[in-house]
Amino acid sequence: MMEPTVRFPEFKDSWNNYKIEDMFDRVGTPVDLDDTQTYREIGIRSHGKGIFHKEETNATEIGNKRVFWVEPDCFVVNIVFAWERAVAKTTEKENGMIASHRFPMYKPKKNIVDLDYITEYFITKRGQNVLILASPGGAGRNKTLGQKEFAKSVVKLPSLPEQQKIAEFLSTIDTVIEKQKETVSAWEERKKGVMQKLFSQEVRFKADDGSDFPEWEEKKLGEIADIYDGVHQTPEYVSNGVKFVSVENIENIYSTNKYITQEAFERDYKNNIPKKWDILMTRIGDVGRVALIDDDEQLAYYVSLALIRVSSNFIPQFFVQALRSDFFQAELWKNMLHTAYPKKINKQDIGKCKVKFPVSIVEQQKIADCLSSLDEVIEKQKATLAAWEELKKGLLQQMFV
Repeated sequence: MMEPTVRFPEFKDSWNNYKIEDMFDRVGTPVDLDDTQTYREIGIRSHGKGIFHKEETNATEIGNKRVFWVEPDCFVVNIVFAWERAVAKTTEKENGMIASHRFPMYKPKKNIVDLDYITEYFITKRGQNVLILASPGGAGRNKTLGQKEFAKSVVKLPSLPEQQKIAEFLSTIDTVIEKQKETVSAWEERKKGVMQKLFSQEVRFKADDGSDFPEWEEKKLGEIADIYDGVHQTPEYVSNGVKFVSVENIENIYSTNKYITQEAFERDYKNNIPKKWDILMTRIGDVGRVALIDDDEQLAYYVSLALIRVSSNFIPQFFVQALRSDFFQAELWKNMLHTAYPKKINKQDIGKCKVKFPVSIVEQQKIADCLSSLDEVIEKQKATLAAWEELKKGLLQQMFV
């Protein structure tokens, strides 16, 4: 029999096969909608991140949709398969809420299955495969989970005490992950506060001799920087070559797994080849996220990004922070096309946005050093979070069969 690669040593018993219908009772009392009442529906986040609560709604907005009262201590699954089947468990917090028919609820039968354990199981690849195989039509996108097929699906389970031990262990790791997320958020808030004080000039650095720096200036971005955009057509990707960056890579521009040929790069980027210390900024969708190019590696970029090349009168590490400031972000907001979907800002309108900056290169450097040191702390905290999440991901694959 296949065994998990990680197991608590006190458990030696073999794991047994159970059908879903032997593990759960399908529950859910239909809601007799009242036009005078309001209701709150539940939804399920992807990647095992649990239940969320929608805004209050009324019977008219619900329409003819079949809805059921949510019961606590149930396993819930989103029956519509998109990129990932979302699963969650209900708690007392969902009392009095409703769920649409696309979120069937399953109450675990006593002495067979632990709710926390089985929820974790269905986040694993093995658990996701069970759901996919129970979807008529196979593993394609947007396939609906078949209730009869799911009821006959088979899951291999350890004893209830071992399930509870596994669930408790994984819950401990979840607690560490949540605390680390809080740590990351706290540092991000600290940096946000420091930036607000620096760029509002509520706090000013002094020169090394104790004297005051000159007053800041305010100019349109187009007066102090050249602005370019990337290729307007989707390129032909290849397995390796020049890295191709788009909006989804802005948090780590070198992490992209898309490439174009050297020939295509030289043809399409004759006048706007990215250079070290240029800045990339998203201009479509989530407008205004920026990244500093701090390497000599060649990069190609899509039209969804703008390339900003500031004059030699600026410290690039300062300027990328200036573009993140509340003042500049508000300027972007004023010049955006809010009627477009997704929202965007035209290249020529980016140059109209005003930016505030210190005249002194020395003051720019001091601000850059201060904020860069906070960025380093944040990145270290994020790396710690990623390591814990990767550990949890690995354990999920190794502790279940």
